[in-house]
Amino acid sequence: MNNNGLSTLPFLILIVVLVIVFSRGHKSDPEQKRREDLAAVARKLRLQFNFKSDFDLPNKLSFLTWLKRGLISYAYNVFHGYYLSQHLVTIFDYTFSDGKYSYYWSAYVLEMKTNFPDMVISHETRESRFAEALGPSHVTFESAEFSRAFRVRTGDKKFAFAVCNSEMMEFLLANQDLTVEIRSGVLAVLFEDWLRPEKVEPNLSRLIEIRKLLPHYLFTKT
Repeated sequence: MNNNGLSTLPFLILIVVLVIVFSRGHKSDPEQKRREDLAAVARKLRLQFNFKSDFDLPNKLSFLTWLKRGLISYAYNVFHGYYLSQHLVTIFDYTFSDGKYSYYWSAYVLEMKTNFPDMVISHETRESRFAEALGPSHVTFESAEFSRAFRVRTGDKKFAFAVCNSEMMEFLLANQDLTVEIRSGVLAVLFEDWLRPEKVEPNLSRLIEIRKLLPHYLFTKT
């Protein structure tokens, strides 16, 4: 090897090292990318967005059965505002710890300003873990398919049959990933998964669709 080849070797090594360091330093952070994408979704939907941890929101919504868990719990990536200028919604990631493991959920909450009976529409595999907390036994429906797919728990069977009308059952059977809760004047859908940017708008639309499928007379009863 000639002297020119030897003299360029350290330079080439330096270039390789700099490329490696630069690539590692600029390696994308998946959580940061998700947060940026969620912020972009919020702007599109014209909702406020705050990615910071919020320890008060879980307490505010602790009446929701699925949020009554964990030694430590907090919300983050919180959307809030009027969707389509008329539906007051709050969307957020939710994490809690039992002291050994951490769990990640997400929630879409719509304020309805009503005083409906409490109700949870969930899946047998999920609701069995919280059956004791939910209290009332589940309501049986004539539709065997719906009864196999979902468990509806409420202390008011008449309300259960009003909510789970034929159109609602058809919608839920076509959207079996949903867990639905009506409690203290809010309608919520919850997922055992963190917020995924590409699913926020579709899931929000499904929340609004559930609201539209609630019979109008329920809102006019005195």
